[in-house]
Amino acid sequence: MSSLEDAVAILGCFSLEEPSLTQAELTRRVGRPKATMSRVMKTLRESGLLQFDPASRLYTPGIRLFELGQICHSQQSFLDRVQEHLQHVCTVGGHTGYITVFDGPQMAVLRMLRGSSPIAIATAPGYRAWPHATSNGRAMLALLNEDEWRQRVPDELPFISRNAPRTVDELIERIARVRETGRSSSSDEAYEGVSSQGIAFRDPDSLEVIGVAISYPTSLGTPELKEKIGGLLDEMKKDLMRHSS
Repeated sequence: MSSLEDAVAILGCFSLEEPSLTQAELTRRVGRPKATMSRVMKTLRESGLLQFDPASRLYTPGIRLFELGQICHSQQSFLDRVQEHLQHVCTVGGHTGYITVFDGPQMAVLRMLRGSSPIAIATAPGYRAWPHATSNGRAMLALLNEDEWRQRVPDELPFISRNAPRTVDELIERIARVRETGRSSSSDEAYEGVSSQGIAFRDPDSLEVIGVAISYPTSLGTPELKEKIGGLLDEMKKDLMRHSS
């Protein structure tokens, strides 16, 4: 193993859950000789990639890593980060994902990402739908203030299906549940035989509302699958909000 590989392995030991580690713990995890670890860690400290606190005897990632992270962050749009996270959800969850934005009173699909399952619910980018009849659409509506709501929600909702909200009052009840639970779901609403789970958040720079949904055949929507996808979307939202604050 080269010194570069040793350095990468050392830095890879740190996480948000474990931001500080002792040299003994790093040596145990990397599995390299103590002399090698001491030499590589000395180089990392001198280059600002690693910091050492003599009082606690703990190592933490250095300020240079923070600076490099800021450069990376500035070069990547929020939408790109959403797509990266959603691709992980699609791969692990197995089903198709969508990224949507408002387009007048409707919403438009910006990006579609296929999952690992051979069974795919495919809607092409550019497709428009009524937000009140979709999981991600209702998650997006749940973020609106009163003025934004008036611009996005017509006084009379278009009829989509018997399972979708038919009146504004019914829509308000559903959105109240989204705000209470943090999750949005739909079943056989926009399409017969299709279910989905959705979340939404604002771009921290533009404040534009962005929706995300995972769609799957209703026939495959077991409690286990729903909980798995819901958990993945919860983690996705937490990660995006944590790194955007």
